[in-house]
Amino acid sequence: MIAFPDRRSAVRNPSLDNAMIRAGGLSLCCVVRDITEDGAALKADPKSSLPDQFTLIVPPNKTHSCNVIWRKGAWLGVAFATG
Repeated sequence: MIAFPDRRSAVRNPSLDNAMIRAGGLSLCCVVRDITEDGAALKADPKSSLPDQFTLIVPPNKTHSCNVIWRKGAWLGVAFATG
């Protein structure tokens, strides 16, 4: 597992949930590695061109508007948009 410096304001809950990234006509499977009420760390295909904003759908019924905060290979950190 890759170790990243911890710059988070909230403790994230470990997860291995499968999820879906949707942006326009793009649909891409990903794995939610950890999550809080404010954001998440995701692992997705590093060859895909993910936009800086997208919708994350975590089954069974969670949907989040996301803004990408950082990217590193297949990993990305997102903040959930509020309001």
